[in-house]
Amino acid sequence: MGYKDKIDTDYRGKARTAKEQLRALRLGAIARVYQGADRILTGDPVVVNVVDDGPAPAWSDGASITLNAAMIKDLDLETIAQINGLNYHELSHHLYTPRKGTPLVQWIIEKGYFQAFNVLEDQRIDSLLCARYPSIMPYLTATVLRWLAESEKEASMAYITCRGRRYLPVELRQQFRDMFYKPELIPAICRIVDEYRTLAFPRDYIRAQELVEEFHNEVMEKLDAPSSGGPSQCGHRVPIAKGRPEPGKIQERDAKRAGNMGDLEDDLTDEEIKAMVKAMEDAMAEEDVMSQGDGNVTDEEEQLADAEPEDGGTPEDGGTPEGSTEAGQQPSGADQIKNRQRRVANSTPKVGKGHIESDGGLPDDISTTIQNALNDIYGRKDVIMDVKRKQRIIINGGVDDSYEETGVHGKFDETDVPQSEIITYRKFAKELQRLRDDAEPMWEKEMPSGRLNVQRVIRGCEIETAFDRWTEQDDSCDIEAVICIDRSGSMTSNRNDERASLASWVIKRALESIGAPVTVYAFDDKTEVAYARNDEAKPTKFKFIFGNGGTDPYESLVMAEKVLMASQKKNKMLFIITDGVFNTNKNDDVIKRMSQRGILTSMVLIMRTNEYENAMTSNKQAIAEGSTPRWEFKHEAEIFGQVDSGKDLLNLAKTIVVGAIKKRSRR
Repeated sequence: MGYKDKIDTDYRGKARTAKEQLRALRLGAIARVYQGADRILTGDPVVVNVVDDGPAPAWSDGASITLNAAMIKDLDLETIAQINGLNYHELSHHLYTPRKGTPLVQWIIEKGYFQAFNVLEDQRIDSLLCARYPSIMPYLTATVLRWLAESEKEASMAYITCRGRRYLPVELRQQFRDMFYKPELIPAICRIVDEYRTLAFPRDYIRAQELVEEFHNEVMEKLDAPSSGGPSQCGHRVPIAKGRPEPGKIQERDAKRAGNMGDLEDDLTDEEIKAMVKAMEDAMAEEDVMSQGDGNVTDEEEQLADAEPEDGGTPEDGGTPEGSTEAGQQPSGADQIKNRQRRVANSTPKVGKGHIESDGGLPDDISTTIQNALNDIYGRKDVIMDVKRKQRIIINGGVDDSYEETGVHGKFDETDVPQSEIITYRKFAKELQRLRDDAEPMWEKEMPSGRLNVQRVIRGCEIETAFDRWTEQDDSCDIEAVICIDRSGSMTSNRNDERASLASWVIKRALESIGAPVTVYAFDDKTEVAYARNDEAKPTKFKFIFGNGGTDPYESLVMAEKVLMASQKKNKMLFIITDGVFNTNKNDDVIKRMSQRGILTSMVLIMRTNEYENAMTSNKQAIAEGSTPRWEFKHEAEIFGQVDSGKDLLNLAKTIVVGAIKKRSRR
């Protein structure tokens, strides 16, 4: 019996080959990979399942995401990118879609407007998630593009699901608009979708009801066939009942960002819309005339069909067909539909003879746009790296061992640790080890209650000391930390870069003494890895993280969030060490998000006390004058500390670590 013939049984007792077993293992690994990634992004205990088949490529109930294994044929670049997009779309449902018990969804169910709601909601939630995480756009784009390329039956009505997805190429959205088979509905689609995509719930529930009702009456009711709802086929999805969406303030922030996202389409004038309507009516009228025949053509008609030029011109004049644009210009979508109908009608063979070559479901220019956009996505370095990483993890059984590969490793010289800092490390490590020992499970003896100690009673002890009590271990010393160190040029002042490097070595070595991994990132305008998560600091050598560039911690903060959210440790800490100011908007959002997810965030500012006091005085004056304060140092961190130099840095860091452990042990 060969390898492929070996059999096992699944949970139903059905025999399966080794090849089927391998596929089952890979599908299980896929579920673990996306479950871990989703939990990092949301901070919620999201569950991801992969099932044999189902009603859609993917779906969510608000607490779990289910991927349809039927669409996972391989682990190639295109498939993983497609899975990424489907997973992100379902994650957007998890984060933003209102649940079944809300007033909005209850009203929609009562009115029977659920298809209109789903079509609008899909475009809103995608927009909000892309506004929060712009890096996911290529995957959502790839998923929608593949659906557009394959959904020939819906090509002429795809615009209702494309208009609000501004992450799609603007030229593609315009092309689908131009071939929309009911152009008279375009103004209503644009008006309603553009407003709905930036609504924030629950603030905008009332306005959402108004827009959904308008969309149902002015658009959906006037379509000749129901829409599937888009690439995830959410058009007929049942209401999501489990879990809770993001709070209103967060949705409002993401909706505000989504408003300016993506390129806007060129507005159509009333005359252009009327021309599109007429072109469609003419095409439909011509099709009706053709359909009244018996399906046969005369010999004369067959000869005319054979004489038709390849460019679609008529045999009489050899020029462009009626309704087309001038030679050398691309015809509109409506013209292309009309031309295709003419070609098919004029080339129909006699019954029982000949062959009609398939003409595809999309006009050539749209097919080209889709394929070019997909090629651009599949050629992006960030997409290729992400897919390769997921492929490796899936093949590895779903275990992510790539912490140390997160980011580019910097080349930092190693130099001797001064004896004074080695002594400091030993004292710090000893204090941490004592705290860890206090947290270990143990018997507390001579207690007033617990397990009776018979030997002590026989010896005649007091009843208050006759018992022993077992205490469970607390998780106060179950720690993981990330240190982000500013290596801008100004850090060379007063040797602050050297002091910060030494402080990070002491903190890392001390925490490692109790089994706590510590990652150290060095940032200027880019981020480099100084110590990876699984690197151990050397006993007598430290890496000198020298100052050189600018000050932008965003990349290091995102990498720190990924590491800490993926960690199974109970006590997670982030230290940001800088001597200056940096951009507030995007950086503050990441820091605040980590704080909300249970990570202790600490901002350490290395600045002379007199300079810091002058900055604070300037801020107070600005507030008094009604203007925006110039200086922002805390950046949404839970703990803020100012030190005069890198030499004072370690004492503050020690205080934070020890204080956090003691606080957690008292819970």
